[in-house]
Amino acid sequence: MKFEVKLVLANALLYGCSQLIPVFEGFASTWVWAFLVLGYFGLTVLLNKWIQAAAKRSPIQFVTAVNGSTAIKMLLSLSAATVYLVQVGGEFRVHFVMGLFVTFAVNTALLVAESQKLSLKDKN
Repeated sequence: MKFEVKLVLANALLYGCSQLIPVFEGFASTWVWAFLVLGYFGLTVLLNKWIQAAAKRSPIQFVTAVNGSTAIKMLLSLSAATVYLVQVGGEFRVHFVMGLFVTFAVNTALLVAESQKLSLKDKN
């Protein structure tokens, strides 16, 4: 199955299941949650394209792209959590942070699995 299809299915499942969790459904119906899931989806697609392009060039560029993509996602996650907690805070602060972590983990796991496939194809 193609990476983008897996990513769409995983994020759709993540968004859909969040609507079914009673404790989370209040936050799941906000635009912030939809933006968070869509944002991670878009970021993961872009980072995957960067990793794929780097894999065609050299092994060191591939490793740099994988490490860089992880660093970018972690720093953006930290920034998003900080901005949300400082600017909005309030009722859904725990929901936001937990949702951010789960979204980060799911998208990163899929990106790492795809990167490993690229690494296995290389005969170096």
